[in-house]
Amino acid sequence: MPSPKSSSRKSCSSLMPDLMARISDPKLTDSLLKIRELMGSMVPSRELQEKIPGFKTQKGIYKPQNSEYALWIRQTLTGVYQDQEPAMLPDGSWYYRYSPEGKKGETDLSLSTNRALFKSMEDGVPIGVFIQREIAGSQSTYEVMGLAYVENFDDAYFIIHGEPIDNEAEPMTSTNIPQFKPFDVENLSISKAMSRIRKIAFQTGVRRVYHEKCSLCELGYRFNGQPIGVQAAHLIPVSDQGTSKDLRNGILLCNNHHALFDRYLWTFDEDFRVIVKDDPQFRHSAENNHVLTVEGKRLPNLPDAEYDFPASEAISFRLDRFNKTYQ
Repeated sequence: MPSPKSSSRKSCSSLMPDLMARISDPKLTDSLLKIRELMGSMVPSRELQEKIPGFKTQKGIYKPQNSEYALWIRQTLTGVYQDQEPAMLPDGSWYYRYSPEGKKGETDLSLSTNRALFKSMEDGVPIGVFIQREIAGSQSTYEVMGLAYVENFDDAYFIIHGEPIDNEAEPMTSTNIPQFKPFDVENLSISKAMSRIRKIAFQTGVRRVYHEKCSLCELGYRFNGQPIGVQAAHLIPVSDQGTSKDLRNGILLCNNHHALFDRYLWTFDEDFRVIVKDDPQFRHSAENNHVLTVEGKRLPNLPDAEYDFPASEAISFRLDRFNKTYQ
């Protein structure tokens, strides 16, 4: 087993372009792809038991029989370990500290499950991550965080780092947030399946950093554990090659305020103060719309971390387009 203090996963760049290229076990690859497909979903435990190997009987760390790697980890509401909530980064990746398993309340790194996580860390093989969520009136439900790397072990926790939206890029770190790149000329060779996954990852990441509530009116709804009526809006539209690989080009809005935003009827400045179109017909029709009540005020719902705030380049693009529209 590698030394806990010095071990870390191999650079993602060595794994590209296919995250699964290093895995010789087709069953493991197939299971990881199924987890990726479910990324961002709230899934009842009974459904995961049907779709994901080991979910019916195993908690904590699951290592498939005859595999040297872990397949997934899950955190339950009744778990005895003090795991923590994931922290999102602008590239859609996230950090998560996960406790190793033990016996009688004491950590035991010699357990096969812990060794499997160390092996995944050593060889850069991704794992799935599931977090149980408390949802009133529903059965046991898990948020599928998606795929992640075991990046390090700090003597107390495994450091789990979720894959970024662009899984061909090196994930960001909280101490090294690169400059925002506003435009994205998509690689024409990317598959439709991967394009769909990246779209889901962008939507999921923006939803998470805004706590599933509209940035303007703070409304957000859930039904059967799923968020309803909120969408990730691009500041620089995809039609203008605005990036979907960076959450700083996104903001979470309810369907109502997203529609108005897309028509350039409101926007916000670099101080996040709301600006509404000076059009008498629109303003009269919007008298009962929350957009007028927050005009001139700062957006009430922004991410916890400032590095996840909308990028100034994206805001400037939006302001320029706002000012030129309907001239």
